[in-house]
Amino acid sequence: MSLADAVLAPADSARSTVLRFASPWLRPLYADRHRRVWWLGVVSIVSAFAVTGLVPLWSLALGPVVLGVPHLVSDVRYLVVRPGLHRRALLLVLVGAPLMATSLGAPPAIGVLAMLPALLVTSAFRFSWRLGLALLVWAALSWVAWVAPYEFQLGFVHGHNLVAIALWWSLSSRTPSMAWIPGLTLVGTLAIMAGALDPLVTLAGGWSAPWTGTSFTEFVETTTPAIDPTLAARLVLSFCFLQSIHYAVWLRLVPDDERVRPAPRTFRASWASLVDDFGLAPLLVLTGLCLGVAAWGAVSLPEARLGYLQLAAFHGYLELAIAARWFAHGRAA
Repeated sequence: MSLADAVLAPADSARSTVLRFASPWLRPLYADRHRRVWWLGVVSIVSAFAVTGLVPLWSLALGPVVLGVPHLVSDVRYLVVRPGLHRRALLLVLVGAPLMATSLGAPPAIGVLAMLPALLVTSAFRFSWRLGLALLVWAALSWVAWVAPYEFQLGFVHGHNLVAIALWWSLSSRTPSMAWIPGLTLVGTLAIMAGALDPLVTLAGGWSAPWTGTSFTEFVETTTPAIDPTLAARLVLSFCFLQSIHYAVWLRLVPDDERVRPAPRTFRASWASLVDDFGLAPLLVLTGLCLGVAAWGAVSLPEARLGYLQLAAFHGYLELAIAARWFAHGRAA
């Protein structure tokens, strides 16, 4: 028995016990993949709205440290590894170089540059109105990122959460019931921006969690300065809500929707699938990175969060580049 099997076997055993006990109630939800993805999506959205209203600072502080690296791994897995784009050396270098630069502190205009090779380097290349429109979008985004980097970065931080939902929609089976997920996400976001959570913010705005090193009010003032305080608070809350859904998309919805078998995998089967995709050595490095960020957070949560955000700067631009590629050339590209 391998070390992974020895570690994960007790978790699988406990999971099987719970599922056997709850089978009469849970089996209808878990046995069918489409139904499972639907209710996981709806529960994730409702939970994200509740967490945003009740403990937004906890979500903003803990979410990136606990779920950040796993969601980056899933991001790369389903956008790059599974489609086989990592085997195309020229594309990998031309797209990967600006993405890596953003994680090292390059300005947003460099990150947007990853769209260009993603659009032009393809064996299925042919000019079309879709490609022309995508190139115009790249040019417009590059111009805004160049002349107003701060404003662009603020908008992009919010917008990339919506790009993730669009990518899931393109990957999913898109049964009619699946429209509930983007629909409820839109309703929740509009409700927050219309002030639905303002009473809770007024009540809890001065609260602080000592281990985060800040309060919600201070967090708003430092992340969205120079705009109306009420609008700033609503923007931070909408980001908190959409970030939670973003994590759910990459950690639950995309993996479940992409999986061929209807039933969920065991933990050991999930690990074996990850090894098949990444290889054992890279996967061990990624696991170490995940545990390292979590341990860093236990020592200094603010520093760990900022360190993770710098590391993760590439992934929004990766999602944008792949979305543009799929729009221009189709997923076959």
